[in-house]
Amino acid sequence: MLTGILNVLARQESLSMTQLAQELNSSPRELESALEQMEHMGYIRKQIYGQTCGAGCSSNECSSHCEGCGFASPETYSFWVLTERGKSLSRS
Repeated sequence: MLTGILNVLARQESLSMTQLAQELNSSPRELESALEQMEHMGYIRKQIYGQTCGAGCSSNECSSHCEGCGFASPETYSFWVLTERGKSLSRS
């Protein structure tokens, strides 16, 4: 399942947790556990975009997705992205 997650994240598609779980033939609960494990291992990281400016605002980490940078939204959105370590593993 971990390799499948890496391959899907490498495509950089926007999928909900339910869609991702269905694509990987797993339950959302199993997927969440695998994502947490992969984050702990340094293969992925969670990015949260939304209303509040964080410590990364006005830096390379912000990506102009917070209210202070023009992304005005009452909601927050989280995304899983590959780290450099995850990218190198997904190419293997």
